[in-house]
Amino acid sequence: MDHSLTQRQAPRVGAIIQARMGSSRLPGKALLPLPLASEVSLLARVIERALRADITTVIVATTTLGTDDEVAAVAAAAGAKVFRGSEQDVLARFYEAATASQLDTVVRLTADNPAIDPCYINLALAHHHQAAADYTMSTGLPLGTNLEIIRYEALQQAHNQALLTEEREHVTPYIRRHQERFNVQEIDLAPENKAWASYRLTVDYPSDYALLQLLYSSLPPDFSLADVDALYLRYPWLPQINAANQQIRVV
Repeated sequence: MDHSLTQRQAPRVGAIIQARMGSSRLPGKALLPLPLASEVSLLARVIERALRADITTVIVATTTLGTDDEVAAVAAAAGAKVFRGSEQDVLARFYEAATASQLDTVVRLTADNPAIDPCYINLALAHHHQAAADYTMSTGLPLGTNLEIIRYEALQQAHNQALLTEEREHVTPYIRRHQERFNVQEIDLAPENKAWASYRLTVDYPSDYALLQLLYSSLPPDFSLADVDALYLRYPWLPQINAANQQIRVV
């Protein structure tokens, strides 16, 4: 497949959402209801939000394990394409999903981040294309809402050259460790909101899930980060619900 673009072609942009049932801290979190009273899963919320961004397609990349059959079914019912690949070699699964859908640009998302804001996906994509970047990472947004964008050729290079286990178990460590080989861009998407970077809007622990429950119960399901900010101003104690949780950063 030739992924080169002519001057007149727009890049084929896809969001790939990593999802699987395995989770030691919050088992089966991808399919937990959000909010509790609804029949919509956490994964479906991520898909809903990704579909509202300026992208061509949304793909859920899950494993070939039987335990992830329900993940595939829920993803398809929510309007996403489904790709199934290796459980352990996540880089290969991600690369093969991008190849199968003939993507030129990939937005990497995960199934435990149901507060991603399509507005910021679009801003990051605009910066990525303008800079002709291989890899763009955003900063400044709450944990669980920052973005990674990868040019297909850079993803292919990482897939072909990454040898270390920790570079295969995750998608972007190889690129971040070898920035001299790539055009890497970093963009602060919330320079005017310094507090945002301290907020935690990912779902890794039960208390994370409790906070997102409150948000989805108090705001419209398509709430923006500005809506979250307004709610936090009214109830300053909200971020304390999961502030003690620690995130393991892969470098």
